[in-house]
Amino acid sequence: MSNLARLRDRLSGAEQSGVKGVWRPISACLDEDTGEYLNVGVLFQYAGKVEVRMLDTFERIKCLYGNRIDLASLSHLMVDIEDTIRLHHADLPDELSDTIRLGQSLYAAGTDAESVVDEFFFDVVTLGMPTEKQRNHNFRYRSNHKVRETLFEIMREKMALDAERIICSEPYRLKLHNNATIDVDIPLLSERAAGAVVSAWYKSPLVVENNLLQAASDLLLITSNSDRKLSSMSVLMPQESSGMTRSEFTKHQDATRRQLDRFQRSGIDVIEAPSSDILANRTIEWWKAVA
Repeated sequence: MSNLARLRDRLSGAEQSGVKGVWRPISACLDEDTGEYLNVGVLFQYAGKVEVRMLDTFERIKCLYGNRIDLASLSHLMVDIEDTIRLHHADLPDELSDTIRLGQSLYAAGTDAESVVDEFFFDVVTLGMPTEKQRNHNFRYRSNHKVRETLFEIMREKMALDAERIICSEPYRLKLHNNATIDVDIPLLSERAAGAVVSAWYKSPLVVENNLLQAASDLLLITSNSDRKLSSMSVLMPQESSGMTRSEFTKHQDATRRQLDRFQRSGIDVIEAPSSDILANRTIEWWKAVA
């Protein structure tokens, strides 16, 4: 189906669609010497919310730029862009930085926000098209924010008011032993325990490592500067059937397992699951046990 036909199909189905809003391409100048902007993501704003999908495979980038682009730094940049958009989606400027900008806002509608984003992503982010060796693999990363949001919804549904007592939607202001204060991103907190929620559902082991290390650091800050001595880390873990190639999955697991084993030995209870529903249930069980 051509792009024009797809657009007509979207517009004709607008009345029965589940979500309506505007979408925008996200472009970045990856090589300032060329000054060329390339689409690296898509956002969809609807009903006061935002859905985002960023580039997370870089084989075509490597073909274009060779060693001029550091892929580890690029992975972190994609995560930072998404985090910035989610944080400031209510009032987004056209330019997020000197090298990152948003395209024109255009109408979009669909059955759900994620499917809208995915469709436009494959339309405009040509760098994300699978290479021949990836053609049978359809991995879709899940951001920390998305995993946390889903977990909160399930916990609120199953725990009711008990969930509100431990969910921290805003950074927690922690008083340190030297009387200074610091804002800590800790999503689950009670008088006795602290809990992190982490997505390991990324292809890049470097992104996963950064997510896990940041969560462990925040937990350590809480437990070493308060009376809370119990801590947990709820981790959404992909499986081999999640869409990675076998070599990608092996690298991911080797790096992730080493870290999780180390955290477990340091006293953090690691809660992991291959789906948000199972992860939420196991997280709820842990919090009920320590209440």
